Amino acid sequence: MLVSAMGPFHEQRGDLFQRDEAHWSIGMAMQTLMLAAQDLGYQSCPMIGFNTEEVAKLVHLPEDHIMGPMVAIGKGIKEPWPKPGQLPLREIVYENTF
Repeated sequence: MLVSAMGPFHEQRGDLFQRDEAHWSIGMAMQTLMLAAQDLGYQSCPMIGFNTEEVAKLVHLPEDHIMGPMVAIGKGIKEPWPKPGQLPLREIVYENTF
């Protein structure tokens, strides 16, 4: 019963919902891939800002698929650059409000 309801559930919500659902799935897959890579001793870095249309052509992405972020995975050759600092929690954490 559940399997037969899944198609109409997504189809009735339109293309934007399906696109958003794809991005959510991509995010979970990326996190899992990055955590697995770290467990195996590799470093990873998610990447955005590339020409998605050109990459889609390069990999022959089907028309009914969507391009998400890329993940670079490899062995580091030097220490990462230092992080510029962290904001105090009181500036970024809000409770019971926006």
